[in-house]
Amino acid sequence: MSVDSIHGHALRLDSPLQLDQRKIKVMIVDDNSINLSILSRMLEKHFTDIVQLTVFMTSGVEALQRLATEEFDLILMDIDMPVLTGVQTTVAIRQNTSECPVLEHNQNVPIIAVTTSDGAEQRALYQQVGMSDCVSKPIVLSKLRSAIEGAMKGIKRVLCE
Repeated sequence: MSVDSIHGHALRLDSPLQLDQRKIKVMIVDDNSINLSILSRMLEKHFTDIVQLTVFMTSGVEALQRLATEEFDLILMDIDMPVLTGVQTTVAIRQNTSECPVLEHNQNVPIIAVTTSDGAEQRALYQQVGMSDCVSKPIVLSKLRSAIEGAMKGIKRVLCE
């Protein structure tokens, strides 16, 4: 199941992103509808001036299918999902094999882990598989903002600070 929503009201960020006046397309991947709702509301309320479109996918498999046909600028990825974990989904995106093809643009899209699994070993693994950053649950708005800003500027951070 996927749900698309277009955000129409612009709200000012405390520290606005400079994205060449282009709004971004964000994919949120999480098997938990409550987490999807929380992230969606945060983006809608606090990032409307930079987020044009938010697409919700409830599994890594659905995400890979969508990434094969549509370009995205940012992915917020849950880690603990059935079938394909967030780590496995990220590996599939980065490897872009014939079994799991994604559009070339999406192969390098910034991916931010959104998880409760944020110990040192997990953070090292997320970085190793190509994630840009990590935001711990429960989500703190300032940390989400910092992670999105860093990812969109191409900065890799120490994960899950």
